[in-house]
Amino acid sequence: MKKIILLFTFACFLTSCNVTESIVFNENGSGQFLITYELGEAMKAMSETMGGDSADNEKKKGGEVMDTTMVFADIMETYKDSVAALPPEKRLALEAVKDMFMNMKMDQDEGIMNMGIGLNFESIDDLKNINDKIRKAQSLNSQGGQVDAMKENSPLGNFFGSENNRTNYSLTENSFSRVTKIDIPEGKGEEIMEELFNDEDESNQEFMEYFENAFYNVKFTFPKAVKSVSIEGAEFSNDKKTVSYKKNWIEYLKNPMSLDMKVEFLDE
Repeated sequence: MKKIILLFTFACFLTSCNVTESIVFNENGSGQFLITYELGEAMKAMSETMGGDSADNEKKKGGEVMDTTMVFADIMETYKDSVAALPPEKRLALEAVKDMFMNMKMDQDEGIMNMGIGLNFESIDDLKNINDKIRKAQSLNSQGGQVDAMKENSPLGNFFGSENNRTNYSLTENSFSRVTKIDIPEGKGEEIMEELFNDEDESNQEFMEYFENAFYNVKFTFPKAVKSVSIEGAEFSNDKKTVSYKKNWIEYLKNPMSLDMKVEFLDE
């Protein structure tokens, strides 16, 4: 488990990736939340760095294929003695995410590497602290200190969002909404954005170019057909029950609330 989570953490920090936030709702209000990181480019970059990009070698050996799901509650039960011996902060992090799962799909030959962190929920109230849960799941690696230092001591840290962001979801019989709350001191928002995205900072420019083709994708599936959605550029499935849209990663980081929206359902 540690190796896979560590790979996920460093891959995100070493290359750009697309992120997809999705929720599928059932008739009774339960459903599945999943945030997926598409790390195909990261896998290619890591392979090249390690000298493993030889076409001849791949043809001879074949690329690795993986499709696995890890349920944190099962891991805690199977390795309960090891969990009990963990440092308190790691043990508490595992407790906080024990109702979540992590999946990974990889096909080296096809350049596919998707890592997902999800939660099967009984009601939308279970998503109240989903941002904190995801961060705790991402923190479960032995190199967390090195990763944090890398973020804090380089411009790269500017490009992975703020821990002050909180996403709230609301679902009623007639509507659904996604609302972002940002805990920034009043009047400081513009100043913080100018510091993070300083056009005169060459290192910032380098990373902005690096992430210019990365996107944050959002996809919601409902048991009812959608009548209207408040965000521009949204696409609908043929049955009008799935809504999807995306924002450029840099634009999203500059304004996390750009992904917020409200859906109105058709009367049935």
